[in-house]
This record gives sequence, structure tokens and C-alpha cells, in this order.
Amino acid sequence: MNRMLTSGVICALLSGCAGTEFADINKNISDTAFSISKTLRGSDSDSMDSGNGMPVLTKASSSGGQSASKQFSVPVDIDTAAARLKRHYGYVSVDEIERIRSKDRNSRWSAAAIEDAHPVWEAVPGSSYRMGGDVGDNDHMDIELEKNGSGTRLYVTYKSPIASHLTGSTFDNVMSQVRQVASGQAR
Repeated sequence: MNRMLTSGVICALLSGCAGTEFADINKNISDTAFSISKTLRGSDSDSMDSGNGMPVLTKASSSGGQSASKQFSVPVDIDTAAARLKRHYGYVSVDEIERIRSKDRNSRWSAAAIEDAHPVWEAVPGSSYRMGGDVGDNDHMDIELEKNGSGTRLYVTYKSPIASHLTGSTFDNVMSQVRQVASGQAR
């Protein structure tokens, strides 16, 4: 029995030493990898170093890139056009986000996920609307509607860091879809 207790103590001591050595080796590997990545990034004041050797991750700015705009009219009253666009693109008003957030504790996660898409919503029913949000991973689309007699005037701005999204058939298809949805030709 005494021999078994002594063997257990020796094993515990040896594993403690090994754990300390592994922790030191792991720290050295981590520090080396960080210094290599810091060197590759450059060590200017804009680096992602928090000052304690740990990188700080930040979300990419959505302001980067270029934008393209288009305007057109549709022969539909403004409230109908706005309702169609809101439903089709899933735009959410600030009031709707707050209702989602106030349901229960888990709903706060849902509201935060919606806010991550940078929703835009302003409404003066019967007069003007502004709505928008992120499209895919990098793009953002804003649609402004204003009353134009018995019809509606739309101003669409599409922002993207990818130049090909702002020209040619890709851009034309997006604008065509907005027009079709607002006029009721597409759902």
C-alpha cells in the first residue's frame, strides 16, 4: 500500500513538471508566431496589438469601396412601393428591432444579429421612405423613395468594395429587380 502511494506521488510530481514545461514551450511557440505575424503586418501604430502582446480583432469597416447610384420612377403609390420593397428585402424598422429585443433574454441575440446587417429605416408614410441594409458579406444597398405625383421616385445606392458589383449586368440586374419589386412585377 505504501509503495502504491509513493508511486502515485512521484507520478503526480512528474506530470506537474511536464505540464509546466509544456506550458513554457507552448508560450514560446505562440510568442514566436505572433512576432512573425507582427513583422509581416508591419509594426506601425495601426497594428492590431493591444499593447500586452495579444492581437485585437476589429470588424472591417463597411465604408470602404465605391458606390453606384441609379434613380427611376414607378407608377405605384409610395406606401405600396415601400411595403413591397420592405417585405422583399426583409428590411426591419427600429421599432421592430426593439420589439424583437424585448421579447425575452434570448431575443436580444436575434436583435443583435439583425443590427449586424446595418439596417436603415426612416419613414414618413405617404411622403418618403429610406431603407437599406447589407447585401451578402461586403455590399450595402440603400433605397430612398419619395412621392412623385401619383407615383414614386426611387433613388438606389449600392456600395461595394468589389468594382464588378457596381457595373455591367450585375448592377443592372440588381436595379432591375428593385424596379420590378417596387412596381409589383416581381415578389
